Amino acid sequence: MDTQVVLSEIQMRRLALHRLGNKSRDEGMKVASKLLPLPQAEQKEQLQDFFLSSFKFEEFYQFNHASELEMNEIFSYCKAIFAQANAETFYEQSVLMLQQLYNCSNHPKIKGGEFYLVYFEDILVNDELVEAIGIFKTENKEQFLKLRLDEEEDWTFYFEEGVDLKKMDKGCLVFNIEAESGFRVASVDLKSSEAKYWRDEFLQITQLQDELFYTQTYLKMCKDFGKQQFEAEEKQEQVAFLNKSLEYFETQDSFDAEEFVEQIFEDNEEKKEQFNSYKQQYQEKVGLEDVEEEPFFIATPAVKKAARSFKRVIQLDSQMEIKVQSAQAQEEGLLQKGFDEEKGMYYYKLYFNEEK
Repeated sequence: MDTQVVLSEIQMRRLALHRLGNKSRDEGMKVASKLLPLPQAEQKEQLQDFFLSSFKFEEFYQFNHASELEMNEIFSYCKAIFAQANAETFYEQSVLMLQQLYNCSNHPKIKGGEFYLVYFEDILVNDELVEAIGIFKTENKEQFLKLRLDEEEDWTFYFEEGVDLKKMDKGCLVFNIEAESGFRVASVDLKSSEAKYWRDEFLQITQLQDELFYTQTYLKMCKDFGKQQFEAEEKQEQVAFLNKSLEYFETQDSFDAEEFVEQIFEDNEEKKEQFNSYKQQYQEKVGLEDVEEEPFFIATPAVKKAARSFKRVIQLDSQMEIKVQSAQAQEEGLLQKGFDEEKGMYYYKLYFNEEK
């Protein structure tokens, strides 16, 4: 089931702001003495938009720990806030989170910045009103030109450094649901290499194994299988497999592993065996739960994204390439490969009705 998040009625109730530097350079922390007063209506709306506009709510995560969930510090701090969301508890947990983030900021490339902890109410998640904790860090500053007209109507200008309100460097929203399995978490900036410390060391979150995760994982598995198992074969066969795989995900509502294998490989028993063996190894490698007994629904956004990364191009050494966008073209014999004895070169023959 997809997670639907609606923010139209969201309300910011508490806000803590601290600052921290890089621990490896011993830059220290600046801890505020109290919570930050909430701004007036218009500024409050702008600030909420700054915190929330970067979230896509496509991928979801949960807190995790190698030994025991309760040993995940950020999970425990969030749990304490949800249990008793008064100002004193919120402030205390914000300082503990700041200290934890500082302890994780020990790589020379990690930038210092501002740390925000925000308490939100009235978020609609799958038709249920829930609270959420926002954890944010801003690092990158922009230079802004400011103009001023003095009493003699002469212009002067100067520069100020500030945070771009359209860009949140790092952040996550922890929704007060599914606490027993590590809450449900949405996050920003998980893909950049520099944010690894934020995801793996500070938050310690892993992607939720839902329909989107399964779809992404199986598409990646097909892509890797096509790259590795067809490497010694005709490039045309590799492209045909990738096209068939992608078309299955584009045309089916749910994924069934047995049906997929039969539809893609038909009577090729050798390839079926190779794929099933590769799938088992891949599942173990990524820690994928066995979902074959109960087919999962295919997440369309993951398929559209994967379509852009599937390399369905036959590259030639004669400064040409052939892009094959459909397995049907190959099945109907519209693309044929041969060898020219006179030239001593391979060739492809293409059939079409008209140029576009």
